[in-house]
Amino acid sequence: MANVVFKDIRKTAKITLPSFPESEIEIYEDLLFGQMKSISECKGSDIERGLLVLEYLIKDWNFVNEKEEKIVINEKTLSSFPLKDLTILMEKANSVFDEFLKKNKESSKKQ
Repeated sequence: MANVVFKDIRKTAKITLPSFPESEIEIYEDLLFGQMKSISECKGSDIERGLLVLEYLIKDWNFVNEKEEKIVINEKTLSSFPLKDLTILMEKANSVFDEFLKKNKESSKKQ
C-alpha cells in the first residue's frame, strides 16, 4: 500500500474589496469538518458565527499595518472593515455554508 500525504486539498479563490482596490484576499471554497463543528457549537449571535466562518474561510490576505506587519485575520480585524466590504465577504461565507447544507441534505437522503 502506497503512502498518501495528508494535506489541505481545498480549492481557493481570490477576491478584491471595493474599499481597498489593491487588496487580495484568498478564500477557501469550503470548510473543514472540525471548523463546521466549531461553528455549530458557537453560542454567539449569527453575526459572531458569520465572523467565525470568515476567520476559517480566509486563507490569506495582503493587509498590513503602517509598520508593514501583516494584520491578523480574526473577529476584531474583520469587525473593522467597512460594511460594504464585510458584506461581500459574508456573501462568500453564506454561499459556502449554503453549499455545505445542500450537500448535507443530499447525503442524508441517500442514507
